[in-house]
Amino acid sequence: MENIKNSSQERIGRPGGESSATARGIADTTADLANRAANATADVANRAANAAQRAGEGVKSAYEDTRQAVNDAYQKSTETLNNTYDQAMTYGKDNPGKLTLIAFGAGIGIGLLLASNVGRGRSRSSRVAEPVVNALSQIAMEFLR
Repeated sequence: MENIKNSSQERIGRPGGESSATARGIADTTADLANRAANATADVANRAANAAQRAGEGVKSAYEDTRQAVNDAYQKSTETLNNTYDQAMTYGKDNPGKLTLIAFGAGIGIGLLLASNVGRGRSRSSRVAEPVVNALSQIAMEFLR
């Protein structure tokens, strides 16, 4: 390193030495700028990697929260459905005649609805079927309460 400095100082004093020193200064400046650019690029890459990692952790956390919420809702729905099924089965065992009439009425109501939807527009049967089905549904709900 010492030799390079002595050599450059000797050239400055000679003809053509000044342009050599200028070229060396430009080379040093270029190398310094290249190092700065490399450091800045590495810094930006590190920041981007950290941001991506934080985003990934956020997505993972949101996924886990959503999965837990769906699982809880499924468990509650299953429990409610099982309770309702058990109540209906108990009612059916205790009141088989009423349950048979309810099923018969529901079958007639569904049959009327299906028959009325086959034709076009609102015919007489559709005007009659809807109130019958509504009445039967209300009766069935009263028995199940």
